[in-house]
Amino acid sequence: MNIPEALNALGVRDDTLTAQEKAQLDTVGYLPMPRTLSAAEIAGIRAAMQGVYAKEKTGLEGGPVESSYMQNKAPGFDLCLQKPRVLAAIAYVLDGHVKSFGVHGRPHPPGGERQNLHVDYNGPAPTESCYAVANSLWMLVDFTEKNGATRVVPGSHLSGENPQDALDDPTAPHPDEVLLLGSAGTVVVWNSHLWHGTTANHSKHSRHSLTSFFCRRDDPHMVFSSALSIEAAERLSEQVRCLFADDTPWTPPKE
Repeated sequence: MNIPEALNALGVRDDTLTAQEKAQLDTVGYLPMPRTLSAAEIAGIRAAMQGVYAKEKTGLEGGPVESSYMQNKAPGFDLCLQKPRVLAAIAYVLDGHVKSFGVHGRPHPPGGERQNLHVDYNGPAPTESCYAVANSLWMLVDFTEKNGATRVVPGSHLSGENPQDALDDPTAPHPDEVLLLGSAGTVVVWNSHLWHGTTANHSKHSRHSLTSFFCRRDDPHMVFSSALSIEAAERLSEQVRCLFADDTPWTPPKE
C-alpha cells in the first residue's frame, strides 16, 4: 500500500476539506477544527495520557518534561492518527508526502512559562510553497487566555524567516499574534513553518494537549523516529502503518 492509497482508505478525499479551509491553510497557516473529538474520546485519550505520564513521571521533578512517541506506549492515542479531516489538512500542507513522527504530550502546568516563538523545522526556509512540516494540536481541555493557550502569528509561514533570526525578542508578544482558543475536543492543524509558541499558564490547572506531528516523506533535515513498536504495528491497520517510514521497530530508550 502506498501513501495515496493509505490516505484514501483513511477517508481523505479531495473534498474532505472545503476550498475555504484549504485557502485558510494557504494564507493564514492554521485551521481550527472544533468538535473533532467527542467527550468519550477525550476521556479515553486523557486516561491513556495520565497512565503514561504516571509511569514515566512526565512533568514531575526528576522526570522528563514531555512524553514522546506515545502511540508506541498505549493504544489510547490511536485516534490521533486516524481522523480523516485532520489527515486531510496535514496532507494538504505537505502535498500528500506525509510521514508521521507520532503522538507527543507535554503537560503545561500552573506557572508554566511562555515559549519563544519558533518553527518546528531544522532545515532551510521553504521555497515555492514546498512545505516540510505540519502539526496537529489536540485540545484535551478548554484552551483559554488564562491557562496558556498557544499563540500563532498568522501568515508568518510565508515570511521565509525564522523568528529567532527575525525578532529582537522571540519571547515577547508579537503585534500580530493571536491565541488559539477553543473547547476541549478541538484540533488545530498548522503549517509548522508558522511562528508559534505556548503562552504562560496563569491558571490553577494543567493545560493538557497532545500533538500528532508530520513531515514530508523525502525531507532530509528531520531525524526524529518514524517507527512503530511491534505491539503498535500489530494493533494498527495497514493504512495507519503506512504513515510511518522506519522499518526497524521502535523500542523505548534505555534508562
